[in-house]
Amino acid sequence: MGRKQISPAVQDEAIHMIVSEGRSVMQVCGLLGVGPTAVRRWVAQWRAVHEAAPAASSPDDSRRIKELEATVARLQEERDLLKKSIAFFVRESDRPKR
Repeated sequence: MGRKQISPAVQDEAIHMIVSEGRSVMQVCGLLGVGPTAVRRWVAQWRAVHEAAPAASSPDDSRRIKELEATVARLQEERDLLKKSIAFFVRESDRPKR
């Protein structure tokens, strides 16, 4: 038993009903007489194409990201140095005085 061939118009209608109208997959399946697996696959394929990642970032964005990463690295180093100095002074204050 082979697959049932469904026209692209029916696929487009199913996608439209789910994406634009907000209907559930089961509602669309009942209305169009197709299986839920196929409908879910069509919607996933449509979303992969139409809801792809945002446009590539500009060179200014890349530069700004690098600057922010450098700032984060510097601040982490400063934080680690402060932690070590606090630990040193706590150890010193806990030592018995002579």
